[in-house]
Amino acid sequence: MILAQRAAEAERQIVQSSFEQEARSRILLVEELIQGQLRELDAMRRFITLESELTRHEFETLTRLSDRIEMTVSWTENVPASQMALYRERMAYYYHHQFRLRLPESVEDLSSGDIRRHFPITYQKTNVPGANLVGMDVSYLPSRVHAFEQAMTTGKAVMIGGIRTLDDPDDESGIVVFAPVFNEGTVKDVTDRHYGNLRGFIGLGLRLSALAQWVSSAHSDSPDIALGFDEFASNSPAVTLDHSEDHHHDPGLTFSRDINLADGSVLIRAEPTDPAQWQPRQTALLVVITGLGATLLCAGYLAMALLGRARAEANVTRRTQELQQALQALSESEARWQFALDGSGDGVWDWRMPENEVYFSEGWKTMLGYTPDEIGQTLSEWSGRVHPEDLGPCQKALDAHFKGLTDYYESMHRLRCKDGTYKWILDRGKVIEWHGPDRPARMIGTHSDISHVKQTELELREANAYLSGIFASAEDVAIIVARPDGRIALFNRGAEHLLGYSAAEVVGRMTPLAFHDPGEVAAWGERLTQYTGKPLAGFRVFQVGIEEGMHRSERWTFVRKDGERRKVQLTLSKIFDESGQDLGYLGVAIDMTEYLRAMEALEQNDHLLQDLTTNVPGVIYQYLSRPDGTASFPYVSDGIWDVFEITAEEAHQDATNALRRIHMDDAATVQASIDRSRTNLVPWICEFRVVLPQHGIRWLRGESTPRRAEDGSTYWHGYISDITQMKTLEFQLREQATMDPLTGAFNRRHLETHWQREMARFRRQGLAFAMIMLDIDHFKRVNDSHGHNVGDEVLVRLGRLLRHEVRSTDVVYRLGGEEFLILCEDTDLGGARRLAELLRDQLRQHPMPFPDRVTASFGVVEVELDEPMPEAFKRLDELLYLAKANGRDQVVSAPLEPVL
Repeated sequence: MILAQRAAEAERQIVQSSFEQEARSRILLVEELIQGQLRELDAMRRFITLESELTRHEFETLTRLSDRIEMTVSWTENVPASQMALYRERMAYYYHHQFRLRLPESVEDLSSGDIRRHFPITYQKTNVPGANLVGMDVSYLPSRVHAFEQAMTTGKAVMIGGIRTLDDPDDESGIVVFAPVFNEGTVKDVTDRHYGNLRGFIGLGLRLSALAQWVSSAHSDSPDIALGFDEFASNSPAVTLDHSEDHHHDPGLTFSRDINLADGSVLIRAEPTDPAQWQPRQTALLVVITGLGATLLCAGYLAMALLGRARAEANVTRRTQELQQALQALSESEARWQFALDGSGDGVWDWRMPENEVYFSEGWKTMLGYTPDEIGQTLSEWSGRVHPEDLGPCQKALDAHFKGLTDYYESMHRLRCKDGTYKWILDRGKVIEWHGPDRPARMIGTHSDISHVKQTELELREANAYLSGIFASAEDVAIIVARPDGRIALFNRGAEHLLGYSAAEVVGRMTPLAFHDPGEVAAWGERLTQYTGKPLAGFRVFQVGIEEGMHRSERWTFVRKDGERRKVQLTLSKIFDESGQDLGYLGVAIDMTEYLRAMEALEQNDHLLQDLTTNVPGVIYQYLSRPDGTASFPYVSDGIWDVFEITAEEAHQDATNALRRIHMDDAATVQASIDRSRTNLVPWICEFRVVLPQHGIRWLRGESTPRRAEDGSTYWHGYISDITQMKTLEFQLREQATMDPLTGAFNRRHLETHWQREMARFRRQGLAFAMIMLDIDHFKRVNDSHGHNVGDEVLVRLGRLLRHEVRSTDVVYRLGGEEFLILCEDTDLGGARRLAELLRDQLRQHPMPFPDRVTASFGVVEVELDEPMPEAFKRLDELLYLAKANGRDQVVSAPLEPVL
């Protein structure tokens, strides 16, 4: 029976050891996952502290979520009610006007009343399906606000346990950790931790039920173990959550481990789901049966039984030792590999110091551009790649940690990549095994790539340097900074130039009142007194005006040291440090004196120009043609209505309103003349017609001079006048000068002009032209027999016949008396002769004002190239003389044989 009791006890110890090992493995998974996310949360908090503004892209880039369970990381911003409008504008920019501020889900009773400080969730990154927390204002959740106040007071992260999270309101196993983020360099003692310095909270939310399910699925190949959680948060009562389903608890098989979580803790309990899977083997029963059998068979077998007992005890001891060794090895391996968290993107290293062996994860090697087989397992793989300037500080940080001066090792240094470039690395680690004081045995840590953070720091430094240089060199802008008591603390070069004082004369000795017109300050004081109900004078006028937002940017009068008065545009604002403390007042002044004088002079010139142009006929204008093809009239006189029948405002808006009035036959010519003037910068002179709604077709003449602007635009300055009457008179004079008033045919003057044009065309195209000259036979008899009136009627009818029978390109001339000429374009001698024969026949048949027929004699010549007109007419006269000499009423195109 003693042996059976010992065997049963050994089996129970074996089962207990196996259960504890399996439970420890699962709990370690939970602990490492939670701690890993808390480290990421702390890294995010420190990064946000260094940034002046956290953008949506930076948040989503830096936030790393576990791919094992569903969780949510959020950035909750501290927004006073007075700044909600600015906050909404910023969110509209980041979310492209899709951001909406809303109340949270009903995970608890919402508070009511006047909310003076809001905590909207600005950014989130989650792997919970359908979760969308952006825009929720958690200032209406009392539990969150209570936790926020505790976190702000302590300056550390706080935990809320046993709640329904916003991303899954149906599950009450949620825990939320909030870490406060203050302005950089402000939280130096407890008095600095207040809402004025608080920027917001970086939060992590996850559900313990999902964590328990993931652990169970990760160990699906081993007996199932149920995990329970006891949550102890400083800001809420203890909560017990049992995430197992239907199972029977075995009071003999339990294992628990307490892990710290922010300001609280979580006690993780492990119990078997099915106790039957953890029953010890029936070794005791077998021992009892064997013992009883041996006793019944023979007492002599007692020695053999004792020997079997000894062997059994030895086997139990050996198996227990083997299980304990296997348990220790498995625990070490599990801790190392689970700590790595390859999915986090960081490199992991495990340094065993006695052997001087270092395990480098694949992420560590990939970070530097190496493949797994290119990096060995010695410390020199790391130290040999550290930048020479950073190796000393790294060694000092390690020595401090080894001596116990720091809780963990942390260093920022540069590591050389495979391609020769360097990356900035955040190196963090901790000794987990010691051989004795100051004798570390094993150390585990991570490498994080922070090159982008360093690049951001460099850009910020450069930006600050640029701003400092701009501030120092601003000589056209006066910048004055006054302390809260009004004494001037800064007086730049621009202020010295504007006011005539040196910085040494005013800094610490004067207030801005010394430069202001006393009357203006008194007037502003009366205005602010009426507005605030409190008497104000002196420097308080500026202080209260800035606080009330009444003179952010106003026009003031400055009095220089020499007494000269200058008009300035002054912008006033308050200055705060990073903690929100009032540092004083900033004034930026721009001298507007010369500008105002110029504007006044321009207004006077405008009035003068308007008076001068009122009675000028036509329109005086400035025309602008831009490189993009658009055009307008920046200035036109009131005569624009008389010329184009449009208003000055219509001309200012678009030049097309005037240009579309141009006659369609002249539009191309006008545009070509404008293009030529713009290209060659030559004066524009053009005469063209316009079609006006009221006055119909009118003739205009424009003259202007172009000028090129720096942006490529072209300006014309000139005038356009109405020349319709002049054009009408010109046409009348031209017609009188070139037309025969009796027959409507052209006269010899027109022929001289047309001859040159036809000869030029002949020379250019090589197409000859011909001339037909005719003379009415016996025309003197008609005048003598019927009178001169009838003779004139004969001439009129002959002119009408000739114009009707010839082509539109042919021109009919009356050379004098009864003699006519036809100039035939693109016609050789044969074609001209056939036309002459046709005209001779038509004239014979044409009715006249008396019964007799009228005939004519014709001479035809083809003009030679560059032949002078007198020579051509001489040949034509000779042919016409031959026609008359040979009996009249005939066509002669070449000299005939003389008649005997």
